[in-house]
Amino acid sequence: MAVQRLVAAAVVVALLSLVLNNVAAFTPSWVLQALEDGRKRNVGLWRMCPGGAEKGRDDIQAGNRMQATQRQCESLGWGSDYAGYQESRSTVKLQFNMMRACNLIATVALTAGQLIFLLGLVELPFITQESQWWEEAIAALFQLASFVLVIGLVTFYRIGPYTHLSYSCYMDIAACLLATLAAAMLIWNILHRRDDCLAPPLIIISPRLASPLYPRLDNDYVESPC
Repeated sequence: MAVQRLVAAAVVVALLSLVLNNVAAFTPSWVLQALEDGRKRNVGLWRMCPGGAEKGRDDIQAGNRMQATQRQCESLGWGSDYAGYQESRSTVKLQFNMMRACNLIATVALTAGQLIFLLGLVELPFITQESQWWEEAIAALFQLASFVLVIGLVTFYRIGPYTHLSYSCYMDIAACLLATLAAAMLIWNILHRRDDCLAPPLIIISPRLASPLYPRLDNDYVESPC
């Protein structure tokens, strides 16, 4: 049986979402924080890198002292509380942990959807493309990925008045949109197939008189596609 084109297209879209989600996860530029002394730094889910100093008249010397350490990045883990200017450490810790958890759950869900799709191609005895749950399971996993990414992005959206989102956050927003699109494509296909195939076959018979002199019965019938 040929692979359904819409299912394959949805899996490709979800694969792009998986790539973007992982690339965003391991970059250090999720937020740009301003510190009390005027310096800035990039903070990601798993890495933190110092940024350049704001070199005004009073901090040129401080900027020169920081040049040696600007390229040094630190690894972050669960419970890291690197807060910026006028930020609550407990709030920052909770929001970063939430985004880390959502990122990992989305990665697992998208990967599991890809594996189920590949198992369906192999045509194993317990899972085939004709299985009723095959496409539904893939759609559910992609929908789960988009749902948890939305939760993470909403809680992560604003951390403090002196903190700004960086490009990695927008990459994850794109990953969320792609996962949502993949799930929507599969759900639409499932509902469309059900509308066509779950209804009982219909046969409509309509008598017509082809001619007043030669009456006869023409049977016009239409069957459902399934």
